[in-house]
Amino acid sequence: MAIKFTEVSYQYRSPDGSTFNALKNVSLDIKATGEFIALIGETGSGKSTLVQHMNALMKPSSGQVEIYGVKIETDKKKSKKQKLTPLRQKVGLVFQFPEYQLFEETVLKDIMFGPMNFNIKKDEAEERAKRAIKQVGLDESYLDRSPFNLSGGEKKRVSIAGILAMDPDILVLDEPTSGLDPKGRDALIDLFKSIHETYNKTIIVITHDMNIVHKIASRVLVMRDGELVFDGSSEDLFNNQSLSEWNLEEPDLIKMTKQLEQRYEISIRPFPKNMDELFDRIKDVIR
Repeated sequence: MAIKFTEVSYQYRSPDGSTFNALKNVSLDIKATGEFIALIGETGSGKSTLVQHMNALMKPSSGQVEIYGVKIETDKKKSKKQKLTPLRQKVGLVFQFPEYQLFEETVLKDIMFGPMNFNIKKDEAEERAKRAIKQVGLDESYLDRSPFNLSGGEKKRVSIAGILAMDPDILVLDEPTSGLDPKGRDALIDLFKSIHETYNKTIIVITHDMNIVHKIASRVLVMRDGELVFDGSSEDLFNNQSLSEWNLEEPDLIKMTKQLEQRYEISIRPFPKNMDELFDRIKDVIR
């Protein structure tokens, strides 16, 4: 396994000395390749805290995190000596707000920053930047522009390009489609699918959009009050009676499918992933 959590807990400490349990005894395994995981749950459920443990930006208060065979040290003295940079190259994290990652005067310098920070030579870093900007659907003319003069969707794409240029094995994206219009959202989702299918990279997406979960995720993790309450397929999730208890809505297509099943007393399972598939399945049922 590329990432292994064993009974991981994490406590935030406030200035007054009180604590808040953001993670509670979380155990899970994530493969190095081939997975497309959606991480969902209410605001404050522990999703962002969880993914920041995946590349050792945060370290557990208790339990064990292992990344590509390296056990993350929590002892302060041992932790200072532990080299984590190679692990962060393997597990690339794209933050929810691109402004957290964009700070150079040009898009080119921003995308090159990560590779050069990992001792990639300047010429190769520039070539990686040119490839990455195309991967995210922008042309090379953007490389000379200031990242701060871009639209919200363009900033997100550039922040993703900066991580892709480091060529991580696992790509972790925190709310990558938030604030985008439907067209921009769909374009990014198609981009993630393409990266997953072309390069067989494991992709982990934090999202509140259940339509995205149903459309692309092969595996779903549900966080609630710091606990991992579900780890399974999207099909199993949307058949789970606890969905409403976790304050999660069904995707629009599944709502429609269930209405059709009830109205015409038919079964359309497993749930279709898109409208074309739904129509084809209905045709098969009524023949």
